[in-house]
Amino acid sequence: MFLALACEPGLCGARRPLFAQQSAPAEGERADADSERVVSALVEALHDADAEVRQTAAISLGRMGTAARAAVPALAEALQDGTIDVRGAAAVTLGLIGQAAAPAMPGLIALLKDDDRDVRGAAALALGRIGKADDEALAPLAELAKDDDRFLQIYARFALASLSRDAEPHIDVLRSLLIGEDAFVRGAAIQALAELGPPAKDAVPQLAADVADQDAEIREAALAALAEIGLASDEAVAAAARALADRDAAIRSLAAMVLAGFGADAADAVDALIAACQDDEVEVRGAAVFALGEIGSDSRAATPRLAQALKDADADVRKAAALALGKIEGGDAE
Repeated sequence: MFLALACEPGLCGARRPLFAQQSAPAEGERADADSERVVSALVEALHDADAEVRQTAAISLGRMGTAARAAVPALAEALQDGTIDVRGAAAVTLGLIGQAAAPAMPGLIALLKDDDRDVRGAAALALGRIGKADDEALAPLAELAKDDDRFLQIYARFALASLSRDAEPHIDVLRSLLIGEDAFVRGAAIQALAELGPPAKDAVPQLAADVADQDAEIREAALAALAEIGLASDEAVAAAARALADRDAAIRSLAAMVLAGFGADAADAVDALIAACQDDEVEVRGAAVFALGEIGSDSRAATPRLAQALKDADADVRKAAALALGKIEGGDAE
């Protein structure tokens, strides 16, 4: 299936969300001469006689993000490919290219009525990621949002929230999907809210609660969503502080980085971060030390622990401690 980036082979059996495919490439990527040659070669491969080659070429262009914007016309053409997987991969890639893929929106809107369920979902997700208002997209997206399939509802609501003048009703539906037994559906709703960013701020209390979920993937996704939304509410800070004691080291490290992103607004988490500076995992110690520096002068109680961190076995932790002490005692001035 074209969702192989998102799911392990295929979508048969347990269905996983399209959002999990890969992170959207960073904004501001620039195409240099080498990448332009690669894009040109992959565009040519979009016309290969073998469907798997065409699909793989589209996926590879997606991994290049905005650097692949010159491929938009060819990808728009691939939306009409006779093979489901190629159409789906082209749609997903156009979404990953972002606003530069706006010329392909008519083809994506047409794809909302594709015979294949997953292609329809990929088209909706792509429209939401491109994020350019287009009244022509609203009616078919509203129709797709009525589908019985929860994933299609999520992709359609995400797109409607991105494209509509009033995002709130669609965000409310996404929030309602955070409650349920299907972890994949909940995860997709969380990731949709994360991609929407600050407009999804009303979901923060529920996301903060999900940081304590039994499912590690839900806990991680909820933390990441709190970071993307960026609202350092009391609930968000407390949830991230508690996650510093999570049994999963990757989640502990992520929690520290979320608090770092909150900066001075995460001052209530200083005690938990001080404790995390002694974590057995170097990534967690380093992230905790970094977060204390980002909080700044309100982390002054951490200076004894940071002084000890200057003798950590790991050089990166020692460097982070030195930087943090400077920020706490002297501010950000260089």
